[in-house]
Amino acid sequence: MVFETYLISLNGSISPTEVEHILKTLTSLGGNVNMVVKRSIIASFDSAQVDIIRKKPGFKLVGGINFKGWEVRKIVKREL
Repeated sequence: MVFETYLISLNGSISPTEVEHILKTLTSLGGNVNMVVKRSIIASFDSAQVDIIRKKPGFKLVGGINFKGWEVRKIVKREL
């Protein structure tokens, strides 16, 4: 079981219901959803589950990403 981080790009024609179904699938497989922005999802899950995720309708791309060696900026939301 190797946990990896993946970038998932969604088709422009995907409905909010389909996005919700994809997120539920990711979490039901033991994955963590790290970020959802517009038509992209960054999620961490077992690499053995990639084929299951790729078979879901609405995907343009599922690819592994690596943050090693990159400085990831911390984003802090402050409320006034």
